[in-house]
Amino acid sequence: MMKKITSLSNDQFKTLVSDKRELKKFMKHPQNEKIEADWANISEKQLQDIPSGAVYLTQSALGEEKPQVLLVSTDERGQKQAYESEATLDFLKSHDVNPVLEKDRETQLKTSYITFLQAHDKEKPQDIDSMLARVNAENDYVMLKSSALKEKQFTPDQLKGMENELSHQFQARKQAQEKDRYQEDYKQEVLEVMQQPSEETQYKQMFKQNLLAQLGISSEKDPSKEEKNAAEAEKAPVEKQLKQETPQEKEQRLAKMKEFEQKHSFDKVYKLKKEVLQELKGLNLTDSQREKLTKLEKALDTEKKDHDKQKKEEKSQNGFTKFFARNSGANSSKKRKETQEMER
Repeated sequence: MMKKITSLSNDQFKTLVSDKRELKKFMKHPQNEKIEADWANISEKQLQDIPSGAVYLTQSALGEEKPQVLLVSTDERGQKQAYESEATLDFLKSHDVNPVLEKDRETQLKTSYITFLQAHDKEKPQDIDSMLARVNAENDYVMLKSSALKEKQFTPDQLKGMENELSHQFQARKQAQEKDRYQEDYKQEVLEVMQQPSEETQYKQMFKQNLLAQLGISSEKDPSKEEKNAAEAEKAPVEKQLKQETPQEKEQRLAKMKEFEQKHSFDKVYKLKKEVLQELKGLNLTDSQREKLTKLEKALDTEKKDHDKQKKEEKSQNGFTKFFARNSGANSSKKRKETQEMER
């Protein structure tokens, strides 16, 4: 049977039927949402059994994303009339009606728990706003969780399983985002190196500047087209991909890169850098830029060889230390045994 939600005066009914903007306010719909409302298709006999002057939640509405309500009134001639419209969960909850099914509750729980994980991840010591955001998100989730358990929609084990699954997914996404961010930061660093004029170009520019000064010619008044063209030629292939950074932004980027390198293994960082270098090789580079890129890659490969060599030596040293310790222990045991025999 239908459930009465709230009372409705005749004047309210008239206003709602004639002006849907008022109906939207009454139903607490966001202003940008379309609201569907029309006269109800109910027979006169059925209508006589429904008390007038009220808003009812229809039984079928309990499973709907946008529940339907029925507004019933009596006109001046004593004739009953009914008007049906969409409602919102906010409107229903404000009248102690909760039509949220298990599927909807699961979506709410998941969304709330992810919001909590994000707030927890962004929380920083001494930052009051981030701490409050985490506390509020946690309280919201705990309340939803308590309601779900109280209504016996989920068991504690089911909720624990959901939390574990979402936590693993969140960490996996976070690691993937950190990897992508690190590669972008490293790419910026390489592009900056590639954009710098070669040593030869810099030397020629400085030498030319000296000659112009000796001849009494101002380079500002009579700029060399060749010099400008040489500089532009070296910048052209990479300048579109290079972001313009302030000194502070660059410092922050380098700090993030260092933090990432400290958290991950050398081999993982090496692999990410190689992927970036391989990507940059596909650009239309000048000879000078390609030479710089090659030098950077050779330096990286040399660093990898040194790292692998050191790792091998440490492993060998550890093996020798364990072997020595075992033999030392055996010899000590043997000596103790011999000493005991002599004492006897």
